Amino acid sequence: ILYGAAAEQSVVKLFAAGVLPGLVIAALMSVYIYFYARRRGIREGAPFRLPVFLTALKDGLWALGAPVIVFGGIYAGVFSPTEAAGAACVYAIFVTMGVQREITWREFWDVSVTSMYLTAQIFLIVAVAGVFSWLLTTSGVARSAVDMIAQLHAAPWLVLLVINIFLLIVGCFIDTASAILVLTPLLAPIATAIGVDLIHFGIIVTVNLSIGTFTPPFGLNIFMAQAIFDVPLRSIYAGLAPFIVVSVVGLLIVTYVPELSLWLLRFVG
Repeated sequence: ILYGAAAEQSVVKLFAAGVLPGLVIAALMSVYIYFYARRRGIREGAPFRLPVFLTALKDGLWALGAPVIVFGGIYAGVFSPTEAAGAACVYAIFVTMGVQREITWREFWDVSVTSMYLTAQIFLIVAVAGVFSWLLTTSGVARSAVDMIAQLHAAPWLVLLVINIFLLIVGCFIDTASAILVLTPLLAPIATAIGVDLIHFGIIVTVNLSIGTFTPPFGLNIFMAQAIFDVPLRSIYAGLAPFIVVSVVGLLIVTYVPELSLWLLRFVG
């Protein structure tokens, strides 16, 4: 969504474009986990049982309703992506308070206040990024960057490789929202200049920066995992290495096989 706002691209098309790349990366992760489990002799916890599966499905049915409402509503033309976010919030409130009764009115107020602060931070970044984008345009920095790339006569695949390396490094130190909003106005004209579809480029950017969320030294998800599981950071760092490699392989596939991102767009109006 943030990339769509920064690059002035359709959020609906970006959602559709992310489906196949996401499945590819998930498949690569699954293959690695399967062979890791085989090599370490890790067996399944329990055999598959249909009653257990149906019970789990029943328990998770309300949670599964959220993506159905969001994506179903958007692609059915019932509401826009912005309206879908509001509908998802109302649905989440209904489920947590009315159905599952997980939070009280007091806790609902606390959650709302926290969400307000987080949203305000994002909007501040969006506002500043808008000014930054305007400055890049009026000062000619974006145009100069495009001209510099053109003068190098570098192949498009090489330019994309350099951008990937740059974004992977940025993702290690800067949070995803800030990086997208600040860097998209600078990188999008370069992508256009080398003939890369901006929808496809949006998937490249988001995959890059999502890898940054679990890449040392400052990947946010690393510290979240450490807080949840209470294990030493050095153990998490060691275990992350194979997943980072697998994710980078997935990133290269997504980058150099644009049809993964663009194929579903044929069915999106």
